[in-house]
Amino acid sequence: MAKVYEQEFKVMLVELLNSGRKVQEVSDEYGLNGNMLRRWRREYEAKSGDFSKKRDVSPEEQELKALRKE
Repeated sequence: MAKVYEQEFKVMLVELLNSGRKVQEVSDEYGLNGNMLRRWRREYEAKSGDFSKKRDVSPEEQELKALRKE
């Protein structure tokens, strides 16, 4: 089963990376995979610091999803 990390923890680690710390340093210090940290940084930048899985879905995307379901 995959481990779930708190949003605050993810934000803290991403901010460490953004402050100049290297991915390898942070991953070694916290025992995490470097690829996961890189992904968290991308998600953080793409969602303006929000790691929630929910996102605003446009009406067009909702309609397309409904059509595909049918």
